[in-house]
Amino acid sequence: MALDRGGAGYAWVLAAAMLALVLRPVCQHAGSDSFPFSSYPMFALGRPSALSDVHHLVAFDAAGVGRPVPPKLVANDEVLQAEVTLHRAVRAGRKTSAALCKQVAARLADDPAWSDIVRLELLSDRYDALVYFAGDTAPIRTKRRARCKVPRA
Repeated sequence: MALDRGGAGYAWVLAAAMLALVLRPVCQHAGSDSFPFSSYPMFALGRPSALSDVHHLVAFDAAGVGRPVPPKLVANDEVLQAEVTLHRAVRAGRKTSAALCKQVAARLADDPAWSDIVRLELLSDRYDALVYFAGDTAPIRTKRRARCKVPRA
């Protein structure tokens, strides 16, 4: 079988080589990872627990009705960057969490769309992912990390 670039033999050899490269991660140890052929260990390895903490800012009006603060007011339009900002504040402790709360409150004070908001709370909700995706979306627990008033002129 000649392997000229226009023949069917060349196409079969190329297809077999590509298939072998795609299947290569399956034959590796689940924790190994190398560019460009990854076993995607973040999906292949088991998590020690299904519990997950979600940090978020909630804005409350005078009646106590809350609504989530969007990522653009926490950090920017990037959801993951806002999540990292909240995570770092919580991890750093009460003073840092309170400082972030006050920074976001100042941004809300300048935005007419949030003129009814009187306070913010930085909350950490704990979820069991298996229970959550089975339909029970209520958090296992909620912990308030910071609370601040929205400054009004």
